[in-house]
Amino acid sequence: MRTNANERWDTTFYLPLTELSPQVVHGPNKQDCSIILPIPDDSGELADVDLDDDACGDITKANGPDEYVLNNVPITMICLDADNDNRADFNYCAAWDNIERDNCSAEADPYPGQIPNNKSKCNCDTFNIDVFIKPNPPTVLKTLTSTNTRTEPGGTYNFTASFTNPNSNTSIFLTSLSDEIDIFSDDSYNVSLDLWGATTVVNAATANGVYLIATNCAQPPDLGNGLGEIVASDTYSCIFTVHIVDSDLPDDQSPELYDDVIQLSLVDKNNDPVTNGETCPAALAGTPGNFCSNLKQVQVTNLPPTITVVKTANPTQVPESGANVTYTVRVNNTSAAYDSPMQLTSLEDNMFGNLAGEGDCATGGSIAFNDFYQCSFTKFISAAGAGSHTNTATAKAIDNEAGEATNANSATVQINDIPSAIELSKTANPTSVLETGDDPSISRSVNYTFLFSVKTTVGGDTAVDTVTFSSLTDDIFGSLTAGCMVTMKNGAAHGPVALLGFTLDPGENASCIIQKQLRGDNGDTHTNEATIDGTDEDGQAVQAMNSATVTFTPSAPASDMAFATSMLVVLEMHNAGIKDLTLTALSVLNNSVVNDADYGSFVIRNAVGGFHANVFYPACNITEVLGYNGSGTDTYSCAFTIELKPGIENATDINFLSQGVLNGITATLTDGDGDGQSDKNSVSIQVVTDEP
Repeated sequence: MRTNANERWDTTFYLPLTELSPQVVHGPNKQDCSIILPIPDDSGELADVDLDDDACGDITKANGPDEYVLNNVPITMICLDADNDNRADFNYCAAWDNIERDNCSAEADPYPGQIPNNKSKCNCDTFNIDVFIKPNPPTVLKTLTSTNTRTEPGGTYNFTASFTNPNSNTSIFLTSLSDEIDIFSDDSYNVSLDLWGATTVVNAATANGVYLIATNCAQPPDLGNGLGEIVASDTYSCIFTVHIVDSDLPDDQSPELYDDVIQLSLVDKNNDPVTNGETCPAALAGTPGNFCSNLKQVQVTNLPPTITVVKTANPTQVPESGANVTYTVRVNNTSAAYDSPMQLTSLEDNMFGNLAGEGDCATGGSIAFNDFYQCSFTKFISAAGAGSHTNTATAKAIDNEAGEATNANSATVQINDIPSAIELSKTANPTSVLETGDDPSISRSVNYTFLFSVKTTVGGDTAVDTVTFSSLTDDIFGSLTAGCMVTMKNGAAHGPVALLGFTLDPGENASCIIQKQLRGDNGDTHTNEATIDGTDEDGQAVQAMNSATVTFTPSAPASDMAFATSMLVVLEMHNAGIKDLTLTALSVLNNSVVNDADYGSFVIRNAVGGFHANVFYPACNITEVLGYNGSGTDTYSCAFTIELKPGIENATDINFLSQGVLNGITATLTDGDGDGQSDKNSVSIQVVTDEP
């Protein structure tokens, strides 16, 4: 401390107060400034005195010397080298009070101008001291010149590294340059790439990792001290490419993040680390002379895995009655190698549910890259009516990041309609009847049975459709629908139920009976064909026909023969006596021969006579006279007819007798002398009939 004046009070030395200045008081007091406050008599020298009895040191040259030295006083200063001579610039201002007063204490530190109207007294100067000023470190800039995102399993990222020596007169020396990858990770990918080192060729077989594949970064040239020198204000820059291979990303499907910085090591001309302001993150901090760039973050994003499902059916067609179908499900791993193997987690079918345990299907296994899983199961497929059956199998699988892939495929089985078929059996009872002849009022009754059924098989396939019947018609009798009341079903009594709307399943049968009246002559046949119609469940019409024949046989003779005859009775009477005789009576079975007389079983016809052996005989005259024998009139011939009535067949022979006497026909001749004598002559007639 030096003074040119005789006395000065409260000497104080100030160091430049900036944001970089030490914010402490160097002395017994505490202020937010850098102050050197000498303590009175602290140096023990004559110029160091206490002139005003306060806490601050004063100076005088009245005792002889005009200066004193403060030994072992700690001074904190800003280490600056404004003139770039690599020596520290000591900047200070010496201040004092030119008025004696007791105003300096530990509680109130003096400063120039504290007293009103008392101008500051100070003297400021700069001088070099032999303290080496380390060069300032540069700001390292890392730039991403490519996309920051690649899809798994990663890819390339292009960067530039650059910095400028901020020192205008001082060189800095670069000893290493690296790219620090994934510095905040769990160390699974924490890699330091020497940007001056060798590069790596990355191909499909390269393991997960971070690789330097291209760089033009090189150590700066040696300018004489064996180190790569970056001269004052010069710029260093280079480009490089990093390839990240990462096939195992986070299981939550989020991107894998990589925080990258460039790290470099700097020394000064003395080969000492450049310090003061290291910029590396905590993960890289701790090594003097290491400086880092700004952080660049790149990422690898997850690609969802893929699978394909192929589902096939065998056979692809079944009848509607149904058949077993074997389904084959194939799950192809179409993911890339980085997502393989895939683990099959689910096999579901929209019709059959969980397929695990169906056939040989299972889940939980792995499917290697470019490989597949295949299983089969069998189900019975049927349906009423034609159409198709489609079912879809859905598979799910996860990759190594638990990313799920799903795919589905369907198989269709054509269901072919089995056409329904019905049968009709028509039978007649009886199958033959007697002829009806010419009498229009006579007919023969025939019971027709109509037995109808639904076939169980059609074309070798089992029928399945129910048939609804709608009509029964006959080519001769017309519509029989209303008359067909079903009374038998499957061999058991049923109903009666109307045919219209009646249903039968395959294999079932039913019947109805309808009576009809027939007419015909012997040898005739009556054939009529019936048709039954219906509709199956598919709306397809079905029909069946059948006929029945009835034969007319001859009737046994049914006529009665009522036998009757007419007998011409020729009488020749001869008078063999001596007297004339008169025909006084003529009778048949004691019944007088009177024309048209009806005697029950016969009638007398005596009007015209008749021919016999081509000789005509006149009707009998009851009063005819026969002369005596030889008179020429003694013979008389006549004829009458006995008509027998019908109905005498198979009867007792007709005997024209009278009580067993042959007087079936009796003629009485009486003489004429009045004595009343008469002569009777009789003849018996027997009619014999026999009907076989």
